[in-house]
Amino acid sequence: MKKVVEYFVVLLFLYNVINAQSELTGFFDVLSVHNSPEGSKHQFMINQFELDINYAHKSNFTVGTAIAYNSDNESMELAMAFVHYNLDDGPAKHPRRVETYEHSAFQIGKFDMPFGLDYLSYASIDRPTITQPLVIEKTIGGWNDIGVDFHTFASNFKFDVWAVNGFDEGIGLGGNVRYAFFPFLELGFSHSSDIVELKERKDWLSGVDLKIDYSLFELKAEYLWMKGVYEGERDTLTSNDRHHGVYFQLLTETEELTNLPIFFTLRYGAWQSEYDRDEDGIDDCQKRYTASLGYRVGENITLRAEFVYNQIDESEIEKQGFLQFAVGF
Repeated sequence: MKKVVEYFVVLLFLYNVINAQSELTGFFDVLSVHNSPEGSKHQFMINQFELDINYAHKSNFTVGTAIAYNSDNESMELAMAFVHYNLDDGPAKHPRRVETYEHSAFQIGKFDMPFGLDYLSYASIDRPTITQPLVIEKTIGGWNDIGVDFHTFASNFKFDVWAVNGFDEGIGLGGNVRYAFFPFLELGFSHSSDIVELKERKDWLSGVDLKIDYSLFELKAEYLWMKGVYEGERDTLTSNDRHHGVYFQLLTETEELTNLPIFFTLRYGAWQSEYDRDEDGIDDCQKRYTASLGYRVGENITLRAEFVYNQIDESEIEKQGFLQFAVGF
């Protein structure tokens, strides 16, 4: 608790000092979890909490930092700390999580990795569902790393290249390329390799993704395959494990039709490992069906309900229900 207070004192002090050129934002959500197996207990919890400060110097230099609540160990920790140097003129303040204007820039520090599509949904207020896609959970998780990233965003072309710590020893080198063939259709490819020595590559990750945004519907799909990375960390179960997975997610907005701020999300996900993890008491294949209903109570305030059906190793069935109240400020 003492560390949490110290974080807030420092952040509030910095905010008062640079208030004229800074922005204080954040979000949190309260989550209700219910598992179907008999005897499992219901639970209320703070799922995510994050406090962000962005400081702008002139029009091309931004400093961003954030502290976030870790629900696993019930403590606050550093989530982001980066410098964003824009080579072109742009908005005075760097956006919190997504950049939508044309520019080229360097980003140095600790930041969410722009691998695939899901990194734009790490924050609970940005994700239409409550849970992550299965393949993201089993592979990169919420990949946040330290290093340097260079990116160029044009009208229909986006390009990232990075050098970060990665998941293994050495340095993680990779990039992301995206191209919009039509205003409603975008394709992307991502790759990153952990290079230990000049001729030695340890772990690697690859992914292709598709996004179709048309009228009331948004379709997102990603296929990821990799070696040596499991649930957001270096895979210590085996030195030669390869696994892969896919998800398809359909989001439907109904406000134009019903005049109610309601949205529905359906998602199918599958994941499989080449390594027989079942020998170690861990599943090596899984399918997940997700259905979610959301209601926008107000600007940056959302209420969601979700049902998840997990099929593990073709035999074990797990059902989960969630309720979430998410607030951004």
